[in-house]
Amino acid sequence: MGKPIYKQFRSPQGWYSLLYPAHWESLVVEEIPAFFEPNGSGALQFYAFESKTESFDAIQELTNYLKIHELEYDEDKVAEFRNNQGSLILASEFYKDSRLWIVYLIANGKKMILATYNADEEISDQLFLELRNIISSIKII
Repeated sequence: MGKPIYKQFRSPQGWYSLLYPAHWESLVVEEIPAFFEPNGSGALQFYAFESKTESFDAIQELTNYLKIHELEYDEDKVAEFRNNQGSLILASEFYKDSRLWIVYLIANGKKMILATYNADEEISDQLFLELRNIISSIKII
């Protein structure tokens, strides 16, 4: 098996870019990019935020997002890592209304990206790896 081929995407606002698998499709609706496998059951969507005053507190922002879904922040259920640009990335997985959700929060100073993947079936190891590679490739410009 050869090395995966990726396409580059630049956000509608022009301040972040990412790489996604070439066999995936992308669609932007009302400045919200979505990426998905043509025969898959889920979609990865990106929401971008910029603060005019202070840096984002990634843990507080993820806590706020989870509360919307009536979930509590539990640090034992949140993966934390940094990409090669130094952006803090938090990842959390949960089930809601029989759907799997994976939430990624990427914070770098006054810019933050919230990425959500949701599907109505379990994800394969290959799909999990593709999601991780997409999230790790994000560069805030």
